[in-house]
Amino acid sequence: MENDIDIALLRAFLAIAEGGSFTAASRRLNLTQSAVSMQIKRLEDIAGGALFERNSRNVTLNRRGELLHSHARRMVTLNDETLARMRDECFTGLVRVGAIEDYAVHALPGILAQFMATHPTVAVEVETGFSRALLDRLGDEFDMVLAMHPAGAARGEVVRSERAVWLGSRLHGCHAQAVLPLALHPPGCQFRAAALAALDQAGRRWRPAYMSQSLGAIDGAVDAGLAITVGKAGFQAKGLDILTEADGLPPLPSFEIALHRAPRRENAGANALAELLLTRLQSI
Repeated sequence: MENDIDIALLRAFLAIAEGGSFTAASRRLNLTQSAVSMQIKRLEDIAGGALFERNSRNVTLNRRGELLHSHARRMVTLNDETLARMRDECFTGLVRVGAIEDYAVHALPGILAQFMATHPTVAVEVETGFSRALLDRLGDEFDMVLAMHPAGAARGEVVRSERAVWLGSRLHGCHAQAVLPLALHPPGCQFRAAALAALDQAGRRWRPAYMSQSLGAIDGAVDAGLAITVGKAGFQAKGLDILTEADGLPPLPSFEIALHRAPRRENAGANALAELLLTRLQSI
């Protein structure tokens, strides 16, 4: 039995675990499905047994696979960081990132600061927007996009599951009004569509009270008691509370946060940043 794990085997393992299928992994790694299968067979031989549960629809980690997953990402990241330090001359240029706004506000700054501290010769540009519009520009204008999809969409490299929640100010109690005032992003926002669909299905009357592209402007309107809004659990601004069915509001769906990389892009800085994002976003 081998005593060392090839990093390439771990990359194949992570590609399947995060993409949900051998097909997605082969696209990400630019390998044939048979080559990916052979890599996983080698890794399972080293690990002492199967790593995945497989059915006709998807591939999921079993108990042994979950144990490996908790270590594999760190091993790959450490490998890449070590090589980055040894090949500093490769890490120059520009990395362009598109990101949904709440993640750009609450999650990315600390991660980007860590990246730029270890890769000072790489410039990073970040632009926020709606997922669909950002993904339309992937490859042409962005090296990677952090986007949101409905749960189960199986698009990109899924890093987190997020529960959509109603947010409001209990000091003002506008959620109890007969016609619910809403503060939302313009059409094209997935949270806006989910909120309106849930209210319409529940037969709850609503009115648009505040609309803005800016997350800060919406949070300010909600904090002032002008309306309620929809956000991600754990990302609410100070002073805003999560409202539930006990407050007369319908449940909201869950979403997936996924990283999309530009295809056929040989950018050492972008690859290093993508791996760091995958690692850090899974742990927040």
